[in-house]
Amino acid sequence: MGESGGIRYSFSNFWIIVLIFFASCNPTKNVPQGEYLLRAYELRIDNRSVNKEQLRSFVQQRPNKKILGARFHLWLHNSSKLEKDNWWNEGLRKNGEEPVIWQQNKTSRTVEELGLYLKSKGYYYAYVTDTVIFKNRKADVIYNIRTGWAYTVNRISYLIPDTAIEKFVLADTLNSLIKHGMLVDEDVLKAESRRIETNLKNRGYFSFSRDYITCELDTFRINRKANIYVRFRPHSEPTRENQVVEMPYPRYNIRSMTVNASLNMQNMLETANTQREASDTLKHGEVNFIIQQDFPVRASTINNSIFIFSDSLYRISDVNQTYQHLNGLRNFQQINIGFSEISEQAGLQMRELDCMISLLPFTRQGYRVELEGTNSEGNLGGGIRLHYHNKSLFGHAEFFNLNLRGLMEAVSGDRELKFNTKMEYEAEATINIPKFLLPVQANKFTQKYNPNTTISILYNYQQYPEYYVRTVFSASFGYNWRNAVNNHFVKPLDVYFVQLPSSYLSDNFRATLNRYPYLRNSYQSHMVVSSSYTFVRDMRLADRDNGFFIRTNLENAGFLLNTIYRMSGQSEKPYEMFSNAFSQFIKGDVDLRYYHTINENNRLVNRIFVGVGFPYGNSKTTAVLEDFTTKTVAAMPFEKKYHAGGANSTRGWRLRSLGPGSYRDTTSLTSYPNNTGDIKLEANFEYRFNLVWRMEGALFVDAGNVWDSYKDNDRPGANFSFDRFYREMSLSGGFGLRFNFPFIILRADLGMKLRDPEGDGRWAFTPKITGNRRVSREDFCLSIGIGYPFF
Repeated sequence: MGESGGIRYSFSNFWIIVLIFFASCNPTKNVPQGEYLLRAYELRIDNRSVNKEQLRSFVQQRPNKKILGARFHLWLHNSSKLEKDNWWNEGLRKNGEEPVIWQQNKTSRTVEELGLYLKSKGYYYAYVTDTVIFKNRKADVIYNIRTGWAYTVNRISYLIPDTAIEKFVLADTLNSLIKHGMLVDEDVLKAESRRIETNLKNRGYFSFSRDYITCELDTFRINRKANIYVRFRPHSEPTRENQVVEMPYPRYNIRSMTVNASLNMQNMLETANTQREASDTLKHGEVNFIIQQDFPVRASTINNSIFIFSDSLYRISDVNQTYQHLNGLRNFQQINIGFSEISEQAGLQMRELDCMISLLPFTRQGYRVELEGTNSEGNLGGGIRLHYHNKSLFGHAEFFNLNLRGLMEAVSGDRELKFNTKMEYEAEATINIPKFLLPVQANKFTQKYNPNTTISILYNYQQYPEYYVRTVFSASFGYNWRNAVNNHFVKPLDVYFVQLPSSYLSDNFRATLNRYPYLRNSYQSHMVVSSSYTFVRDMRLADRDNGFFIRTNLENAGFLLNTIYRMSGQSEKPYEMFSNAFSQFIKGDVDLRYYHTINENNRLVNRIFVGVGFPYGNSKTTAVLEDFTTKTVAAMPFEKKYHAGGANSTRGWRLRSLGPGSYRDTTSLTSYPNNTGDIKLEANFEYRFNLVWRMEGALFVDAGNVWDSYKDNDRPGANFSFDRFYREMSLSGGFGLRFNFPFIILRADLGMKLRDPEGDGRWAFTPKITGNRRVSREDFCLSIGIGYPFF
């Protein structure tokens, strides 16, 4: 009672102090006499079709930043003593924000800018006024906007003196951004000029520019329509007699291709002769290479990433694809593609260009050593990591990573099983090859999607004295390809092999596993051979401020092996490979997120995760219980199950400590919870805001749980059921701090359980089953992480 009452008292007092603190802050404290603090502004517009967010960008004066309605940064500034220059007051002013004093000239400028913007969108008779309300030395500004009539496009005409260009432009009018009936939008007209420029540059018109295009309007006030004339400037050049004459726009072919692959291009320019002696000049296909013998990437690999070809038309799309593929090799810190026009071609309609690609490579190899400290529920430990990378292992831009890790952690607890030191060793090797390893050619696909092949191998050794020894071996082979916002991952083969030798199991631990068959499934040797497909669409790549992120994954394990065994006529189940039963399951999940930027100081992140796994076939095993009765157990492998809790999940719970369902686990063997399930539902809401210096804050609410797909009488409430799952959703909330350094983001989140689904369920501040305490230490969880959650 004493502990609980103390906590309730401290929390209530905390919020009372916060309210009094902000209430006592006078926002006009440092506003000069006769002037006004800009409290707020409002846009009042009579046309809902106009984007208000676009209009806000033209407002010249905005009020002081707010966090949950409070001017925190203004309060920081006002808390300083302006007459003192010591470090404390300077720090308050530096991290705070001066009061925004309302200025008539900026309000008038905003009125002018809003009017110009609306006119550019086709509202030629827009009318904008301002109203300023003064009260208690504060000013509220209201911008009253009447859009008036909007002009729409009636007819589009192209005035092109060059008949060759006219043929290409008219043939592409179906893709025109200017449509009949749309508003006369200047931004659309400019975008159309850029589109035409790109179209012509893909037809060989290297020297053509959007500046040669003007869009002229002929408006009709009676019907509020406009005819648009897209006028092309004639091309003119001086002759040898210095007379300027009109002629068709020239088209360009590529005459030659040269790649300058130097270890130091600046030195090469300064000391050309020395570098030329140290370099080899060779020809690969139609490309000439100036390349040093120890250049990290071979000429053949560079050549495969070039899509600009000799004796072909100049195309800007080929240039962009070449940039993309050379960047995809991840070996060059600088890539420059330049074109030089052949001299003495004046007057010719078909001309030639020489292309030079200059490459400055990264350092080929590198390594780093990291020391790490761990604190798992008070169990201290430390480890060392060694990272080695080679950006071109065999000379073809194969990116090789090798990670070695060793960890020791002192473990103590008051549970039945105790052990002193947890030891873990891990080695992982990954190689990324910048092409598809396939028995067939896929040149067009490669040119469009820049694919990669990834091969990885991992070995992990874990030793828990008086508990178990566990080894994990995994190997995978997969493909990846992407475009602007979509990313595809296909793993035809993913092997996961777990060994837990029974000779290393303690007697107490073995007895507990025999008593609970479902738990035994998580601590026995097994093998997973699966295939998977993952699709990621990240719209933030197109819009940095707002956008959806969706990740879907589908995995199937054991289907191929099961088919082979059935075709071979073997009838005894479960089927085994290397003396271990292999798993069979199908699993799919969707991770949907929405990122919204309210303003430069406030952001929202919303996330929904749904995952479902279904074990079948070879994953169904028959267990013999202590009373010699049998029981059928169906469960996915422990590594493939879902879990809840931790720094990137429901943050009121420790990692893997939530669920499954309403089941109350009384069989935990160590201080490390391992609650998992075949089904997972989770929702997260996070409000992020800037504080001071590099510190950011966050308020969050998380909800979710995991469930088993099959009912087990030994685990009541653990299985998923439509008539009760919504009552078994957990709820937690809390506050977090992020330290946003240039090289790393450190994060600390303090979560509190608001609703615990265990047993009959319990809301916060209601009596617990085992006593009268309402809120205690175990209702809070501090999570330390790196990076943003749900980034």
